[in-house]
Parts: sequence; structure tokens; C-alpha cells
Amino acid sequence: MRLVHFAGFTDCGKTEVIRRICEGRKADFIANNEQSADKLKDVCRHVDFFPFKSPCARIRQYSFRVDRMKECSPNIILTESPGNCMEVSAPMLNQIYVYNKEVDLGPLITVIDGRKIAPGISKRDSEGLRIFNMIDESDVIVVSFSDMLSDEDKGSIGRIITEINTDAKVIFSDPKCNLSELADIVFGDAKYYRPLYN
Repeated sequence: MRLVHFAGFTDCGKTEVIRRICEGRKADFIANNEQSADKLKDVCRHVDFFPFKSPCARIRQYSFRVDRMKECSPNIILTESPGNCMEVSAPMLNQIYVYNKEVDLGPLITVIDGRKIAPGISKRDSEGLRIFNMIDESDVIVVSFSDMLSDEDKGSIGRIITEINTDAKVIFSDPKCNLSELADIVFGDAKYYRPLYN
């Protein structure tokens, strides 16, 4: 079973990106909110969501949902991260995946609204620090709302991301662009390249 995590701030475009790459494919989805689950019911085979409760309970809730989804014999499950949707954190995944031979952990994908990072990222404020950390830990960065960015902004964003994470794949997304490259990464055999433990 292949498991691929998506993360990003609320309203960054995650659900729309997932919807577009799932159309015509047999994928299951686990959301961390009911609204995302509702929006993907018509394109995913099975949809579930885990309640957004206390941080100490999220891993247990999430693990339970993954185990429950296994009963459907999925080939691939796309999920929102078990954090607060702003976190894609390897330590949070340790408890589930380090010794789990049944799970093929795919790349970690973060969707970021390009308008938020075009001016730059400051680690001196909490949002900037979270964006920095998400970029640093992710394998793929999808820059959404790129139709609202100039070529100069896109170049600047590419440089910002590369300075933080030289290995991350950067994909610009807008409502009209083809996301086949991202679909190939998600549904192909790309692996999570970062170690889940030290």
C-alpha cells in the first residue's frame, strides 16, 4: 500500500490539487477535516477523515484511520498530514512507518500559496518559520495560484525554495495548468528520500 502525504496552510489550494490529480484514478483519501473529505468524495474511491483534536491524539486517530482504510484493500492512499495541516514532520510519522513493512511511503508534498512567498520568507515571524520548515522537510513543493504571479515572482520563489531545500522538486500550479508531472510523482514509484529516524 502506498501512502502519500499532502500538507499546507488552510486555503492554499491542497484540495483542488488533490482533486485534479485523482480524476480518473483509483485513489483513496484521508482528510483531517470534513470539508476536504466532502470535496473529494466524487473523485476518490473511498474518503475518510480524522477529527481535528488535541495534538497528542492526532497520531493515534490518524493511525486508526489508515488501519481502517486498509480494509478496502487500497493501492494508494492520499492523505493530509496528521499534524495541523501546516506540518509535514518526519518525527510525527516515526511511530507509524519506521517498522511498518506494509506501507510504501511516497514523497511528502507541500502546497504553498505562491502569493505568500513571492515577497520572501522571514523566519522571524511564526508563519514564515512554518513555511520555511515545510519547505525544508518536503520532497515536492507545489506553488499554487501561480497564474497570479509574474515571471519574476516565479523566479524568486524558485530561488527561495532551492536555498532552503536543494533537493525539493518545485511545481507551479494554476487552474489551467497540466499537473501530469505531479500525478506521475504521486502515482509512480518516487520514494520518500529523507530518513524517518536519525
